[in-house]
Amino acid sequence: MAIEMSSPWIAGPIGAAAGAALAWIATEYKTRKTYRNVILLLAKSADDFVEMGQVEKALSIYDQILKDVPRLEPAVRGEVRFRQGLSYYGQSFEGARETNLNRAVEAFEEAIKLYKPEKNPVEHAQAQNGLGMSLVRLSEMGGEKGDERAWQAGQTEQAQAGQREQKEQNLKRAVGAFEEALKLYAAEGRAQEQAQTQNNLGDAYLLLSGLEGKDEDAAAAAATTEAANLNKAIGAYEEALEFRTPEEHPEDYAETQNSLGRARMALAQVEDGEMREALLEKAVSSFKAALEIRTAETHPEERAETQTLLGQALVLESEPQVGGSEVHWADRDGLKMAIEAYEEALAVRTRESHPEEYAETQNLLGRALVILSGPASGPEDGANLKRAIRAFEAALAVRTLESGPEEYAETQNNLGIAYRNLSKLEDREDNLERSIWAYEEALRARSSGAKKKAGEKEKSGEEESEVARAEEV
Repeated sequence: MAIEMSSPWIAGPIGAAAGAALAWIATEYKTRKTYRNVILLLAKSADDFVEMGQVEKALSIYDQILKDVPRLEPAVRGEVRFRQGLSYYGQSFEGARETNLNRAVEAFEEAIKLYKPEKNPVEHAQAQNGLGMSLVRLSEMGGEKGDERAWQAGQTEQAQAGQREQKEQNLKRAVGAFEEALKLYAAEGRAQEQAQTQNNLGDAYLLLSGLEGKDEDAAAAAATTEAANLNKAIGAYEEALEFRTPEEHPEDYAETQNSLGRARMALAQVEDGEMREALLEKAVSSFKAALEIRTAETHPEERAETQTLLGQALVLESEPQVGGSEVHWADRDGLKMAIEAYEEALAVRTRESHPEEYAETQNLLGRALVILSGPASGPEDGANLKRAIRAFEAALAVRTLESGPEEYAETQNNLGIAYRNLSKLEDREDNLERSIWAYEEALRARSSGAKKKAGEKEKSGEEESEVARAEEV
């Protein structure tokens, strides 16, 4: 009877015996042929520790193998390094994110060198995919909120630009890794691995579009690059959906539809006219497809995320259009559906459990209600504006000047608009005063940021002048 080397019962004793087994291998490997199987037994036992949540023990076994066994066969060392990379990647969700991800990158890079694509195509592709996933996760560290926190912490614009450049490089490396994996998976007929990697490639392009679109000195070129990356993301997600069907892989299907909707919605904000309308319609369809799988009972948090995104797409579809001197007010039905989506999301995104998402969704809800109130001409509009004010105030209970000045300024500005519109219907003087106060708060947050950035530039200029004077001397 063959022993399943990853059986749970073997994990305990194998952990204790690992040192003895490796010592035997170290002395006998020249004449023994079975050492490779023993190493794989230890590696599979490390996998069992990972499944039980004891990643540190697993990493200890991998380290012992790499340290104590001389001249490991390339394929064996490659497998150990690949598993080590997976463990570090998983550990990055528990803490020490950057350290663990950098170790994962190193492990996957060595595995890629050891797994020759002509001899081990699937293993090479798996290591490339692992590398890409680790680089994408590294690039996600911080994000827009991270940039704001870096500004609050006193980082210079130069330092922040360096971080953005590093994120961009990581994402481009990830794209290369995913594309290499896709070639091998396609050649080997590995449909599901190909679909997963296509989804990962779409994620990388979607993130890259947000970084490469920030060049204010070359806005037109940046917009073109952003659109190109978003189109590539859409293409990758659509390729993934050829394999990820709702019947066979419902959760994966919902994940990809959700991401596809995000990419389409982002591209719609770069395009205009009929192209914009078509993209928003498709984005709404993608989110609705995801929601068919992500029910309130089975996937409450994922459903709340998709409901929030659906609300945003519906609001973009329904925004008032300006033609010459005339304003064509929004599609009220679309806005009402958006409001319902936000309200359903808020049943899950509570202030206690998800404060940042709660504030974001309350702010979006308030904005939808302001748009729905249109030119503010009747009691129903007044009721919607009062609901919007309550939503903005709920968001401001989380979005403080100290915790997030840019988000605080955005919400205060929205609150000012709501009070100004309400002043047309009732309590004109009081509501205008409240509106002015909210605008002043928004300006205070934005001006403090502008002053800080100006101070950084001035300091940077002084440093450059000092360098120049030193060079002259």
